Amino acid sequence: MKKSFVVVLVVAAFAAKAQLTSLQNINAWAYQLQNVTPAAIAPDNSFQLFVTDYSADGSGAGVYTPQQVQAMKTGGKKVIAYISIGEAENYRDYWQPTWNNTPPVWLGSENPDWAGNYKVKFWHPQWKNIIYTYIDTILAKGYDGIYMDIIDAYYYWQEENPQEPYADTLMVDFISDIRHHADSVLGNSAFILIPQNAEDIIDANNITVALQDKYFNSINAIGVEDVFFPGNNDINNAHAPDTYRTGLLTEFKNSGKRVFSIEYIDQPTKLTQYVADVQANQYVPYACYRPLDMICTQLPLAVEETELPKPVIYTNAGTLTVITPYHASVDVIDMQGRVVGQQVNTTYSQWPGLNPGLYLIIVKSGGKQLTYKHIIQ
Repeated sequence: MKKSFVVVLVVAAFAAKAQLTSLQNINAWAYQLQNVTPAAIAPDNSFQLFVTDYSADGSGAGVYTPQQVQAMKTGGKKVIAYISIGEAENYRDYWQPTWNNTPPVWLGSENPDWAGNYKVKFWHPQWKNIIYTYIDTILAKGYDGIYMDIIDAYYYWQEENPQEPYADTLMVDFISDIRHHADSVLGNSAFILIPQNAEDIIDANNITVALQDKYFNSINAIGVEDVFFPGNNDINNAHAPDTYRTGLLTEFKNSGKRVFSIEYIDQPTKLTQYVADVQANQYVPYACYRPLDMICTQLPLAVEETELPKPVIYTNAGTLTVITPYHASVDVIDMQGRVVGQQVNTTYSQWPGLNPGLYLIIVKSGGKQLTYKHIIQ
């Protein structure tokens, strides 16, 4: 779709109307949809916002309890539930077996890339009511908000399978209605709405300045995938920043919305480049693997300072060396959260033969802790 992007000269007006939230203070996030163990998420303070499914297996039977959700929120983390608003999923508890042979009028064809996922005419009242009920359940479990996927369903019905020429405006209306449902019907104006991708809806055919304003006023942030490393590979595509997308995302930032970025990369040179990209664009970064079935180590954007004196950390020919001016215990953790090195009560630690990648180095002494993030090339 990529029509020419014209910078709208009303950014200042959008910024003035922006409803800033505590999301402005979030500098690290994580995204895991499968194999989540709430008890393991609870003590992890390496991120401040966590996106996950509301159910362990996607079904109604596997829904996390309020106690499990509260555990994941330990340390003040915001926990956001994934929800697809543009496709129906046949493993959700709203799915009716009769739909397999006699689909409702709003149910479209199966997504050829995702078995069991079906495009929906999202503007249909029956689908809207399904989503509102879904959101009611999510809110009742204690989640802080929803992470809304398949916003680009508007493009499917407007361009790829043209049946609704105003699908773009109808999607903006739908998300505005979700905002209204949370604010007025459920009485929770603090409920967070984060769309995933489809930032180009603000540049779609029928979207006016007023509709852009309506969209920005309905959401709290945006999540985006594959902005800097787009491509057909599941992981480690070439570095090729999409300047059309970053231009659009500037509009979101100017409207006071945080940009939560995820790239599917694990090569050291790409991780280093990604750090530079997100710092230049002021996005909140996360790098992991596309199945989203684990928590990946956070990117090395900063050092967590404590009262402990700084250690000396360096790498030579694949050997990691950590030197402290005091006796300490040192753990080295890889991107998948595995402890790959450990020393106790020492001033000099060394681990040869570590693979290139991103590592956390945790130094503990006298009840205090210092965490460094280090890339081995």
